[in-house]
Amino acid sequence: MKIQTMKQQRLLHAGFWLLMVVIITEPIIRARDTQGMMEWLIYFALYLSSFYANYSWLFPRWQRDRQWAPLLLGWLGLMLLDTVVVLGLNAFFGRYQEGTIDFKILRWFLHTGYLFCYLMPLGIAWRFAEDWFYHDRIKRRMETQQLTTELAFLKSQLNPHFLFNTLNSIYVLAYQQSPDTADAVMKLSEMMHYMMDDSNQDRVPLRKELAYIEQLIALQRLRVHGEMACHLTVNGDLDQYRIAPLLLVPFVENIFKHAVLNDAAHPVEISLVLCNDQLCFQAANLINEGQKDPGKGIGLVNVQRRLELLYPGKYRYETSISGRQYTIALTIQLS
Repeated sequence: MKIQTMKQQRLLHAGFWLLMVVIITEPIIRARDTQGMMEWLIYFALYLSSFYANYSWLFPRWQRDRQWAPLLLGWLGLMLLDTVVVLGLNAFFGRYQEGTIDFKILRWFLHTGYLFCYLMPLGIAWRFAEDWFYHDRIKRRMETQQLTTELAFLKSQLNPHFLFNTLNSIYVLAYQQSPDTADAVMKLSEMMHYMMDDSNQDRVPLRKELAYIEQLIALQRLRVHGEMACHLTVNGDLDQYRIAPLLLVPFVENIFKHAVLNDAAHPVEISLVLCNDQLCFQAANLINEGQKDPGKGIGLVNVQRRLELLYPGKYRYETSISGRQYTIALTIQLS
């Protein structure tokens, strides 16, 4: 990446100076003064070398040490050197030979200083701009890497959290010597396929996420005494949308941890509606005031952080409690 950036900088520099040469030499070319153009190109190369001496060495040294004396002495040394070289070129081409040597030295020293008033600030501004863009790229790359690392960490937290809850449910079935234990293990195996094969993708088909939730609900039905009162409603075309994997699962898991699941008068209501490229996920349940899960849990905190990282400014998440009724509403703009 650094090599590519250096190549881009060199191309930008070459393009800029080539444009300057074309603009300035255009009148000379129209006048067909080829000898004058050759002389001008030599002078141009001389002052361009001073520009890059400042750009590549003097000013970066000042940026590192923050000492003005070496910078000012360096500029003065470049002016004296350019004055001597210009006087030699003038003598070689037979140009500007009128006046005493003192007059010619003073004249071209002042002329060089005049040009330096443009070249040195240009070199400083150019260097500052390139450094700013370079560090901005580094900053954005680090932010992207940090975001990717955080997302990977959050996703890695999901799997143990899910396994803990599900294995706890299967343990209850096995402890009760339930004939549904084998079926529960098979459903867990099918769900693990989704977690291992698809959850590593950035986005998965929404239908797969829904199939996972349906398996989770079916698994929970095996551990509930009596008939589990849980209704899942789906509206919209799931096949044309994709979503971050395991994003909705913690909300459903939270229901099974804290809700009353066998009250037919107050069933758990879960709905998933797709409309105008928006996913509307809602859930309502009666809070179980009995024994609570002793673990602190990370599911909902985890998923809220993932929403902030994956859908910044494109989601709305609300919760409410009315008496014992707990409701969540999540809206995500998928497009």
